[in-house]
Amino acid sequence: MKYLIKTGKLYQIDNGRPGAKLACLKPPYYPVKKTIISPDGRIKLYADVKNCQDSKRNRDQLYILSDSLNQTILSGRPVYTRKLLLLGGIAANQIKLTMDHRPYNLYMKSCQEYCIMDENSWVAARLEHNPKGGGWLVESDPVFTPFILMGLFIFCRYLDKNNEFLTEMENHSDE
Repeated sequence: MKYLIKTGKLYQIDNGRPGAKLACLKPPYYPVKKTIISPDGRIKLYADVKNCQDSKRNRDQLYILSDSLNQTILSGRPVYTRKLLLLGGIAANQIKLTMDHRPYNLYMKSCQEYCIMDENSWVAARLEHNPKGGGWLVESDPVFTPFILMGLFIFCRYLDKNNEFLTEMENHSDE
């Protein structure tokens, strides 16, 4: 299935053009906890970041996609890698996900390209920034509903935000 995410809305691609709107982000867009709604305004899912209570390190976070009854639909933990920075920064380029007791990995190839793979290395979804028309192009297996795809998109944005500070530090260290 092919989709386009633009201005907080997910559209199915029909004949190469955006068709029916399938899922939306509820404004305002700036809080960390995001609300994913149906086109008619019904709340479907919440995407949020929680700090892990059982962790020895402060940076450990859990990305959670939950329904309106607060039941977890999908969750994931960022995987951090050491970056060679002057201040010893740590970046995340992967999220280990679990949905219906099945593992997936969300990989950040760049801040404009992400892929979600299952345990057999099958690409279940791919998200790429659309340089020509703006927004994000999404290709996905039907295993992910449009609402879950919006949640995965939000997880990609969380991951990018996690790394934003380190990218700024890298740019300043080159000066």
